[in-house]
Amino acid sequence: MSAPTLRRPLPDTTTAQTASLPIAGIIPFSATDWPGKLTATAFTQGCPLRCVYCHNPQLQAFTPGAHSLAEFLSLLGSRHGLIDAAVISGGEPTSVRGLAAAIAAIHDIGFPVGIHTCGYAPGRIAELVRDPATTPDWVGLDIKALPRHMHEVTGCSPRVAASVWESLRILQTAGVAVTLRTTLWEGSVIEQNLDELRSLVAARSMDASVDLVIQHARAADGSPWTPDHSG
Repeated sequence: MSAPTLRRPLPDTTTAQTASLPIAGIIPFSATDWPGKLTATAFTQGCPLRCVYCHNPQLQAFTPGAHSLAEFLSLLGSRHGLIDAAVISGGEPTSVRGLAAAIAAIHDIGFPVGIHTCGYAPGRIAELVRDPATTPDWVGLDIKALPRHMHEVTGCSPRVAASVWESLRILQTAGVAVTLRTTLWEGSVIEQNLDELRSLVAARSMDASVDLVIQHARAADGSPWTPDHSG
């Protein structure tokens, strides 16, 4: 797993004691979801974007998860000394109920928490970083494309396209470690405009050392993604 009408994030009314999260899948051991760390990774169910290269379209619908947060917490409790951290990926974690409480619950059992997000909901990011218990220790922030290409790549509106930069500002102001990623495929508008995208990142980031990590789009079978894979 990795995960054009937009939905706003749902309000988080749970607490760490009654936390729930719609989890579509769990990877007990991953070396690729947080740079330099071994993690257990949970994938939330539901995503508001419709990226053309998405290789986990089954995670797009907002439906109940196949796994409970309790299952993931139990797994984490058994993996002290074996992994370094937990990651909540998706789907889009900031679009579902229970994320703040889930982060707090994972912190309570002694693990740092990373999240993967497209940054479409800066208000929700701001809510997370108000409390150290719910602040992620690291964020993998996906820069999907230049703002003028976001609708073509993800189906989102210009307003949402601009929100990723506000999410980056909020995270960096809060001192959260951030890795910026973008996904390429041969002939894509991202590839064709990569230098401009890098320049925009440099202009918007408060940290001059931040650069884009390049990922390559993959089809469900692991082969390089091309537009021919689109349904």
